[in-house]
Amino acid sequence: MLTESEFSKEFANRLIQKVDGLRIILINGLEIQTEFEGSTEYRHFLNNCYSEYCRNPDEIEEIFLKYLNATDSIYNINNDININDILPVIKDRRFLQNLRELDNNFKENNVFEKYNDELYIFYVEDTETNINYLSRENVESLNIDPSKLREIAIENLLNSIEIEKHGEDGYYMLVVDGNYESSLILLDIWHEENFEVSGEIIIGIPARDLLLITGKNDIENLERLKNTIKEISEEGDHLVSEKLFEYRNGKFEAI
Repeated sequence: MLTESEFSKEFANRLIQKVDGLRIILINGLEIQTEFEGSTEYRHFLNNCYSEYCRNPDEIEEIFLKYLNATDSIYNINNDININDILPVIKDRRFLQNLRELDNNFKENNVFEKYNDELYIFYVEDTETNINYLSRENVESLNIDPSKLREIAIENLLNSIEIEKHGEDGYYMLVVDGNYESSLILLDIWHEENFEVSGEIIIGIPARDLLLITGKNDIENLERLKNTIKEISEEGDHLVSEKLFEYRNGKFEAI
């Protein structure tokens, strides 16, 4: 097994081979700082990438390739956005705080909106090879009303996924594709006829690929849900939130 620093060095070596004009400035644990074409500096955090490697060390080349393709898109910017590829992703306030620390102009550079006191909706362009976060410049180039972005993204999500429900006895899991399970909170599916639970609907979304459901009055399954969230928050990757959420008046609120 590679240490965090060894892993980052391997990733950095592949990155400079992939991106012309890129120089590595610093490697510190799972953080890589780069300079592109002698001017713009970037910071890359490999926490999710390394977590995937630790769980599946034999798949290191596939993991590297996936993250290198996504990282490469930062340097080779494509402003020709297909409006049908825009999808919503759910992030929490920790993600927003990290953006603030990394980029003083994050509000000007990123497109997002508040969902509740804990969660935010960001927007991405999901292509065959990459998932790229939309910038305000991207949205302006589309010549659409920004207030319509959420509606467009949700419609695209509905057109691009098939939802599977697993579980029984008041405890369920929704499965999509491993990227947009947490985004399902935005859909109009949260009705009693879809989820037979005791009391109001309670969910956990500890990671982007995991959405778990039970009822507010189901003490046993609530404890099961809390334990799963704790485990994923400690050992998982692509984390979303360690909170529980209750469905109230048409949306989820943290409890």
